[in-house]
Amino acid sequence: MIGLAGYFGGMPEQLTALGIVVSSVMGLQLSQFQQSNRRNRQLTQVLEAAGLQSQLLFQPDLFSVHIRIARALNSLAESDNATLRNHAVASLSDLHAKISEMSEGKLVFENTETWRTVYERLLRKPEVTKYRSISWFRNAVYWQDLPGKKSLQLNCDLADSGLLIQRSVIAPASLWETGENLPLSPLLEWIEQQHIHGIWVKLVREEDLRAEPDLLVDLGIYGEIAVGSQLVDEEGRTSRFELDFRDDERKAAEAIWDRLDLFATSYAELLDREA
Repeated sequence: MIGLAGYFGGMPEQLTALGIVVSSVMGLQLSQFQQSNRRNRQLTQVLEAAGLQSQLLFQPDLFSVHIRIARALNSLAESDNATLRNHAVASLSDLHAKISEMSEGKLVFENTETWRTVYERLLRKPEVTKYRSISWFRNAVYWQDLPGKKSLQLNCDLADSGLLIQRSVIAPASLWETGENLPLSPLLEWIEQQHIHGIWVKLVREEDLRAEPDLLVDLGIYGEIAVGSQLVDEEGRTSRFELDFRDDERKAAEAIWDRLDLFATSYAELLDREA
């Protein structure tokens, strides 16, 4: 049509023809957009009726897991075994509680060392350029088991590759005697190994924190991504590890770090005193 207008007509006729084409295209696109919106609304209604949210459609990995769980539940619903069904309901309730924690931005590991896998992945993320850690030694066996030694070696390797690692060590009197510049073994060797690899280590006497009990913690701050905290048993093993990705929790951990720093003395300064 534009070609005919250009051949038989002047500029006004050409502009009129162009306007008709543009209007037609815009009308077609608007119609398609409205139809698409209707389909999206209908799809959202169907998903919500099935207990789903449309966000799942844009997360293929989560949606795939949802489908597999739904199929398994359908198969389970066909079972007449009451014992099996009761156990399944109890197990699924526990699973729901864990998923709810994760949906809030928290991962919880209890009585397992599998948290160290996530710990390593976080430290290796390119966006994590700084790692701050508070290690509270209750006894001489802390960090001395095989998983602890592997984590220490990981820290040293990452420090060698350029990751900035800062660690504050809270030491009991049994490992850092009053009046002594340096702590005792094996804490001293543990700190020295990190010092050699460029990890910034500071020490705090546990007795100096009597008036600040909330500073007696074991935690790690992974850049601006997450904060991890752990509980340790009498044998130095992790009994519970929590990884929280919420900004307010990370900022609260950073406030603890800053306050603890007021009581800390760098290992380099302690070496100078000893010399």
